[in-house]
Amino acid sequence: MKERDTGTILKLSPLGDHGLIVVWCTASHGILRTAARNARKPGSDFTGRIDSFFECELVFSMPAKGDLATLHSAELVFPRLPLRGELSRLYLAGYMCRLLLATVETGDGSAEWHKLISGALDYVAASPPRLAVLEHFEKRLATLHGIYSPAMPPHQSLLRHFQSLPDGRLQFAEFI
Repeated sequence: MKERDTGTILKLSPLGDHGLIVVWCTASHGILRTAARNARKPGSDFTGRIDSFFECELVFSMPAKGDLATLHSAELVFPRLPLRGELSRLYLAGYMCRLLLATVETGDGSAEWHKLISGALDYVAASPPRLAVLEHFEKRLATLHGIYSPAMPPHQSLLRHFQSLPDGRLQFAEFI
């Protein structure tokens, strides 16, 4: 049965010679992994519709077993092109996506994750990237996980709970 959702693309990985694994943060299904078969072939229906940070309306089928759904279509809603115009914006957006993926399990269907990443990426696309933006994102993420403590910086709360975080936070702080 085909399902519909709205989602932000967090990560892309090759799948065979012509396909892609597209990892989304969706409004209704949370973190969702989909297989976009033949997406890298010239003339594919996915051409220009699938890229990091894009917000799309997607149609997919859940698998009988496993966690890799089949992506049937993706209609571009908002490409967030300003994220590609400045390296510091791109770096911050990428780190926030990696951080979300490192702390939220596939299949967690809370709409809050999508609201968080979508709002954060929209903000970064429209405003200068600053460390305060990342710290606010980390605070909201820690709060949604129920682990935020005002007694320590939010990234420390996340690190304490999850034991490791993606590389790049310190480099971003030095980069801006």
